[in-house]
Amino acid sequence: MFNKIFISLIVGGVFSSNTYALSLQESLVAANIYNAEINAARSVHDADNQKKYQGFAGLLPVISLNGAWNKTDQPDATYSAGVTRHNYSFNVTQPIFDISKYADWKKTLVIGDLADVNYLIAQQKLISDVVTAWYDVLYQRSVLETSKRVQAAFNVQLKQSHKALELGDGTHLDEAEAQANYDKSVADVLAAENDLNDASVVFRQLTGLDAQSIPGEDMGCLRFTGALDLEKLKRATVANNLNILAAIQTLKASETDIVTATSNHLPVVTFQAGYGKNWSRAENSNALDDLFGTTSKTDNTTFGLNVSIPLFAGGSQISQSLEAAHRFEQSKDLLIDARRKAEQQTIQAASGVKNNEARINAYKRAISSSEKRLSSTRYGREIGQRTLIDVFNAEKEYYQAIQDLAQAQNKWIQSVVKLSSSTGALDYSVVKNFSCGAA
Repeated sequence: MFNKIFISLIVGGVFSSNTYALSLQESLVAANIYNAEINAARSVHDADNQKKYQGFAGLLPVISLNGAWNKTDQPDATYSAGVTRHNYSFNVTQPIFDISKYADWKKTLVIGDLADVNYLIAQQKLISDVVTAWYDVLYQRSVLETSKRVQAAFNVQLKQSHKALELGDGTHLDEAEAQANYDKSVADVLAAENDLNDASVVFRQLTGLDAQSIPGEDMGCLRFTGALDLEKLKRATVANNLNILAAIQTLKASETDIVTATSNHLPVVTFQAGYGKNWSRAENSNALDDLFGTTSKTDNTTFGLNVSIPLFAGGSQISQSLEAAHRFEQSKDLLIDARRKAEQQTIQAASGVKNNEARINAYKRAISSSEKRLSSTRYGREIGQRTLIDVFNAEKEYYQAIQDLAQAQNKWIQSVVKLSSSTGALDYSVVKNFSCGAA
């Protein structure tokens, strides 16, 4: 279920053939290495996955080697003065019936699975952030480019209004309107430059790369190839949404907590075995005793079963059982809530994809119509049937339609990313769908 974690980011396969320009895939590879948040998530994932080994170790025998050496001196004694005692022992302890250790092991497996899910969530967040940042840079570039075109157009109109006023062919109203439009366009350019700088900073913070390396790209070439069947999307969401999978693992952890609390009422059976030797030597003993301690050596072998039956602990164990039961009910409700929210996000994202596709088509038609209207208005101005203000308004509508199209395309990309994330399909392998250069 969690094989996506081990996706191999083969550089030769994801890097663009254009070495002079940065690709979206290259940005993701760079972010996967550079970004501190994903690196921290990777470390947490690796650390939590060690829990399952620790939990399983609790079911295995514990073997220890103990040894001691001490010397007791009796200065006034003629025999057994300076007695040195030695001992060592091997001890084995094996749990036979201990539900708490079994529950601990099951919980560590859940912790490992939850770590996998959380790491996938971090990966999805990184992919979503990088894709969004990438196209935010392109969008803000288009805003700046459009703003500069508007500024240049209004600058021409302002000069024309000055000349017309000097020749007596214009009015002060036309000049004031032209000046106001030009001043507004200057402010829009400054605002667009600031927004582009902010988008570039976000991209650099995620990837460590310069946003200037992002090539110019027409977002109109992007297409959503997936089906927008709501019932299929809902089923995919229930099966693959990472927030739902995380809630399922939390529910499983609550189940193991119930088992742990129940184990407090059950006996614990442990097998114990040991083998050891003890011997001592005295300074004034015979030669054999000095060499081998044969006069005072013993072997010890022990084995047996230890049974511990809980009888009364002040009611804390009953309270822990009730607490575990309540938390289990909480986990069930949180799972239901996660499913409902995921389905809602899927429906909203699918609706966003459809609506923004419709808006994109509408704005394309609006641009064509606005361009024709602008040409007609300029011609009408030349023959005296339209005023300079009419030309200003036509130019505003034309450039606004261009800007609206870019905004709709950017929102469409965000909706596709959200839809892929809510259905659990957003991973490194599908990022090629967000690139116009994808085959």
